[in-house]
Amino acid sequence: MNVAIVVNCLKVGGMERVAVNLADAFHDSGHNTDLIYLKNRKREIEPKNSDLPVHLFNLKKKVLSSGVGILWLVLCKLLNVVFAKTFPLWFAYAEAYAFRKELRALESKNGQPFDLIIFRGQGTFEHLWTINDPRFVYVCENVQKKHMYGRLSKWWFNNLFDKRNVVCVSQGALTSFEDMAYTHQIETNKTLVINNPNDFINIRKDALTGESSLHHKPYILGLGRLVPQKNFPLLIQAYQYAIKHYEIKQDLIIVGSGNDKPKIETEVKRLKLEDRVYFKGLQTNPFPWYKQADLYVLSSKHEGLGMVLIESLACGTKVVCTDSKGGVRQIMNGYLEPFLAKETPEDLGEKIVFALNFEWNNSFDTQVQKTLDQFDGQKIVSRYIQEFTH
Repeated sequence: MNVAIVVNCLKVGGMERVAVNLADAFHDSGHNTDLIYLKNRKREIEPKNSDLPVHLFNLKKKVLSSGVGILWLVLCKLLNVVFAKTFPLWFAYAEAYAFRKELRALESKNGQPFDLIIFRGQGTFEHLWTINDPRFVYVCENVQKKHMYGRLSKWWFNNLFDKRNVVCVSQGALTSFEDMAYTHQIETNKTLVINNPNDFINIRKDALTGESSLHHKPYILGLGRLVPQKNFPLLIQAYQYAIKHYEIKQDLIIVGSGNDKPKIETEVKRLKLEDRVYFKGLQTNPFPWYKQADLYVLSSKHEGLGMVLIESLACGTKVVCTDSKGGVRQIMNGYLEPFLAKETPEDLGEKIVFALNFEWNNSFDTQVQKTLDQFDGQKIVSRYIQEFTH
């Protein structure tokens, strides 16, 4: 079978890592697999299979290489002034033309067409929404905001999803998608849940690389994009609560980058935690940070699934998570449900202390492994083949 996995870019990020994991999983299952990315940004993550082809379809450059493309760019920017946040919508007409051309060239080079083309993330298939190809599968990585495009929402969501193949990465993400589809009267070809794949062997291998000691004291870890969705200020407040009421000794390490960093730093200063909270920036290999942490805490307002929870558990590290909208309960169930917290500093702080004092035993490890098994890459590949090939 010939498969293409398409993602916006290959920067360090959860969605990008999942795209690479999926490409590796198809390759490991014996399928001819190509990984395609659309933006000419630095490649920070790579497939573990060195013989898996990776292609840049630099769509913006292809469009702007012609005079007509430059004129279209200017027009799209003007339309974006009138209809806020809609630039990708208009520019996609030209990008889709460039994508078709690049895809045909790659298929000609390979000597055979693709049987299945999987797009990871709404920010990826927004570039190509004008193409309606039965081989395309759109993977929604997060919950849907059904009015995110204002008065254009109904028109836009219908053009994006109507008569398409749609995969949601969790039951929570599917529920939000179905609510949006009902609101805007969208009928997809198929809508279902297929979880994100993980390569647990390589996660555990990578967790053992790097420095023997990453920090001079035991620490709690917060890892992810520094953006409002991840709600790091809540983590800072919960950490301060745990110090004040329980005198916990662990430092707080924050790994990641993003525009919300100044706001998070301000909260650290407001709570006088400068000597306890450390920012470590973006890490290409985050897994040693999980492995050496006493606890990982996810404080998000919403998550499509919560890959960071899976990665932390795979590294043998305890987790605490806000009981937020989306897919976290697909992971945090059964034995892990007691580690869910309300989105308040007090409750999250209490759960942090509870988790730090909780002793895992063999029975608990067995239950955690059962949770992880549902995200095995080979099982995910089998679902895609079962659902989207004949």
